[in-house]
Amino acid sequence: MFKKKPRLILPREEPPVSPNRSEIRKRNRLILKHALLVTLTVDSALALLLAYLFFLHLPYFSLHQVDVIGIRHLSRSEIVEASEVERGANLLAIDLRAVAARLKRHAWISSASVYRRFPGQLIIEIEERTPRAILAADKLYYIDQQAEFFTRLLPGDPVDLPLFTGVKPDELQSNGSEIREMIRNGLNLLELMERAGSGLNPNGIAEIRLDLDEGLSLYTRSGRLLVLGRKDFESKLHRYGRLKKLLAQRGEWQNARIINLDFEDRAIVRSDKARLQG
Repeated sequence: MFKKKPRLILPREEPPVSPNRSEIRKRNRLILKHALLVTLTVDSALALLLAYLFFLHLPYFSLHQVDVIGIRHLSRSEIVEASEVERGANLLAIDLRAVAARLKRHAWISSASVYRRFPGQLIIEIEERTPRAILAADKLYYIDQQAEFFTRLLPGDPVDLPLFTGVKPDELQSNGSEIREMIRNGLNLLELMERAGSGLNPNGIAEIRLDLDEGLSLYTRSGRLLVLGRKDFESKLHRYGRLKKLLAQRGEWQNARIINLDFEDRAIVRSDKARLQG
């Protein structure tokens, strides 16, 4: 007898379900909505671009005048040149922060602000560095209130300022922070002289000598050398006042040439004729 072969029965395929008309309309509306949104976005961007290009060429927005506030040493033309802003440029296209950054790269400018004022005006407000002293280190440099040596002196620049000496050019690079700290101490010392009533006048100081090992020394216009060291300047100035009074009473003040005050409780005085201790 022959055995019957097993029959393979496949599942009946269901006919594809066609979407109903409401779903089709909903999908078409969604596609149309997105297409319309994209079209409006592109149109808006083009409209803004055209408006921007239109404003760029309006005379109302062209730069006709640059006003500078705060100049003392510098001239208006130097400020305009440092700003790199050209006459006729569109005010809307000027990057105010970039202009201020360029101005602050100038050695004499410590801060700068830039404003627009329509029609056609740019306002530059700067704060210049104020020279407080001069540093002699092979060349002459102006020093500001923060003890920064910010620019070299040029022929004709004022020189009637306190003078710091004793610094070698290579020390400006290798020991710049220490030298700036010593200069700050020297500037504070000059201010202290005006308040301490020690009889030592800042205008009578010919130079302030800086020594990385020994500290500060003062050379007076009368030819005296005062050694002060690195600290306790107020007490040393008071000691100087008492010493001057004592030597004047003895008639020995005019001969005192070197006065070392860099001690806790005494001073060493060297005169033209003899060495005194007091």
